[in-house]
Amino acid sequence: MQIDIGDKYALTADQFQYIVQEKKTVKEGKNAGSEYLSLVGYYPKLSQAITGLIHLDVQLSDVQSLQAMEQHINRISLQCEQAFTEKA
Repeated sequence: MQIDIGDKYALTADQFQYIVQEKKTVKEGKNAGSEYLSLVGYYPKLSQAITGLIHLDVQLSDVQSLQAMEQHINRISLQCEQAFTEKA
């Protein structure tokens, strides 16, 4: 299972956990330009994985106010909702 969340993240799972990964692009070498997944974290519950993804993305953003943070969180939440709706 792999569910792409926006252009930046992917959610995968195995029998034990949910795995949040960030999509990155190889910059050098023979595989330059190809995409790979970089581990963000392991989570035992789906709700924790989504919360962890939102938390990370907010920390990496350049929001300067609580209102901007709320809008950022809403945007990520909508991307998650769309990703799960498309997979269903």
